[in-house]
Amino acid sequence: MVEELLRTAIDKFNGKVAEDPALAKELEGVSKTIQLEVEDGEWYHFRLQDGRVDGPHGGAAESPDIRIIASADTLTRLWSRKLRVMKALATRKLQVKGSIEDLLRLRRFF
Repeated sequence: MVEELLRTAIDKFNGKVAEDPALAKELEGVSKTIQLEVEDGEWYHFRLQDGRVDGPHGGAAESPDIRIIASADTLTRLWSRKLRVMKALATRKLQVKGSIEDLLRLRRFF
């Protein structure tokens, strides 16, 4: 289920970048590897390269720039908008590890 939601989120993000020239310009030249660690399930990783996300790929990434850690339930609630990102972070249901700059870019994914 998480993989399906992740694929939908990636498609939505790629569509958003394709439709928003300002966002595409902001992401130009950006290359990041993101690892999603589902606490009670599979791990996935994907790559943001020049405004396009590929994947998801199963398993851990070799050297992720950003790590996202949450349960499948938390991720499902985030993507369905039943849980807000800030509340999930404040209650430690969602952990995101990476540089501040990377984290600010990632906010567009949720």
